[in-house]
Amino acid sequence: MVGQQGHTDRPAEAIRVLVVDDYPDTAETTKRLLQLKGHAVRTAVSGREAIREFSAFAPELVLLDIAMPDMDGIEVAKAIHATEGIEKPVIAAMSGYSSLVQKRRCASAGFDYYLLKPVDPIAIDQLLWLERNQISNTFLALEQQQWEIKFQMLRSQLEYGWIMLDVATTSKNEATKKRCTGRARQLLERTSTLLAGETNLLPGQISTLEISLSKLAVRLRAAESDASA
Repeated sequence: MVGQQGHTDRPAEAIRVLVVDDYPDTAETTKRLLQLKGHAVRTAVSGREAIREFSAFAPELVLLDIAMPDMDGIEVAKAIHATEGIEKPVIAAMSGYSSLVQKRRCASAGFDYYLLKPVDPIAIDQLLWLERNQISNTFLALEQQQWEIKFQMLRSQLEYGWIMLDVATTSKNEATKKRCTGRARQLLERTSTLLAGETNLLPGQISTLEISLSKLAVRLRAAESDASA
């Protein structure tokens, strides 16, 4: 992610986040939760406004609603990737739909993560750890019931990693192949690092995640083999 330009008064963990949701109350609530953690946050309530805010704010993370009336999140993500002169952010889909078709569309459009609504703040903390390999003190102090949220988030992102690799092996676009394969490898490596030192998840949860990691590793090797053939 890009540096903390102009935000030296914020915690080292803080980043610039753009929250995009066509429900203003949802966008504002998410903004306030992120601001409480020290992040610099702007909101947009439409796709076109999101593109304007992206150009002006240069966020490091975009939490992007999929279903919007003027431009949907797929179109916005494609526009962000096509923007010249601004470092590309991490883009996380926020969707109420869990269909395979929807997730494949998001992977093809350049989404790095896929979060189901309503998005729990803990899931965002986990996403930031996966992205930056930097975990916050508040994240370490989670209550026991909150570790279930962490587990579900990790499992869902590993499954999204499988989908990214499916897209990588079927897409005819070389940039898409490279991006999806690279993101899947990062997800594999960082989740493996997290599990290596994990002491709070239940044994069954760890076993489930390890199986998911193994599947992802097999698919990654196949995708990288196809790319080099």
